[in-house]
Amino acid sequence: MVSRALNNSGYVEAEKKERILRIAEELGYHPNPVAMSLMQQRTRQVLFYCKDLKNAYNIEMYEGMLETAQKRGYMVVLGGYLDFQEIRNIMIDGLILPSEYMAKLYLEGPGRNYHLPVVTASLGSSITFSRSIPVIKCDLWKGTMKILHYLWQMGHRKIAMVSPYAMSIEHVRQLAWKDVMQYELGDRLESYYFGIDREGLSADSRVLKFQEEKNSQYVNMPESFFEKGELAAEIFRERNCDATAVLCFNDEMAMGFCRRLKKLGFRIPDDVSVAGFDGTYSRRYADQLVTTLALNPRHAGIKCMEVLLDMIDGKKIKYVTNIQLKILEGDTVKAIRR
Repeated sequence: MVSRALNNSGYVEAEKKERILRIAEELGYHPNPVAMSLMQQRTRQVLFYCKDLKNAYNIEMYEGMLETAQKRGYMVVLGGYLDFQEIRNIMIDGLILPSEYMAKLYLEGPGRNYHLPVVTASLGSSITFSRSIPVIKCDLWKGTMKILHYLWQMGHRKIAMVSPYAMSIEHVRQLAWKDVMQYELGDRLESYYFGIDREGLSADSRVLKFQEEKNSQYVNMPESFFEKGELAAEIFRERNCDATAVLCFNDEMAMGFCRRLKKLGFRIPDDVSVAGFDGTYSRRYADQLVTTLALNPRHAGIKCMEVLLDMIDGKKIKYVTNIQLKILEGDTVKAIRR
């Protein structure tokens, strides 16, 4: 009876329950959270796997998760270097993954026979899963088309792409860029793509300074987006690229690209316009505010947590939730005459 009263886990007469709680308060008693979790089969903790906390996108997602979790009495545990096989040994009620790629790895591993509630963020790739899980989706195909159309309206026809990945790694942003720009650039398309990756720059020793290029198992390693943006600027100058605008993989790459390009004597946006993706708070700390496609990561984090906690509570859920994307204008894109 005392246990039921203290843990609110069963019927106790109101008068007796009030007396038990009053005595517990006078004695300074607090229920053991581990014991309570075993009794209720709930830990009130969820895990967010995030390999890169330097990335402002991930931080804003995490902030959105914290906001929602706190309202519903949950804590968010961060896993920065995660062995998926160890998930079964962690006291959590659910799992949030940052991308479809990570979700696929999990579902093909321990997720095959360990049915922990799981939700994944999505950037709109065509990856398919072995079983259905809820997806919080940023449609980057439509988003990339949106910002390319914006640059086109500003008069830009030769638009280069800066990415941390080789051209053979077909991420959504690159595929959308290729789909649009191949009609304008034709067989010169590849010379307008700046992929800072060992595969695409095998003869360039500068790419070896990045840790993820030294280790083929870099699933758990943070990306060097800013530094790769700087190297892309050097290669842009060395190629004498005549692009009037450059679309960067994210805002961090855009800021690195802008900083190095200006040190090399370029004026932004007078000589070349630059745009990015994400729309995170980090834009405010550059000397020029980057024009970007805002992916609204905080809202994505909120929706990830809402859906996961609804799953845990046995509520009806949507399996696809779309995040609205919009362009945030800054100081790095200029309209030009044709």
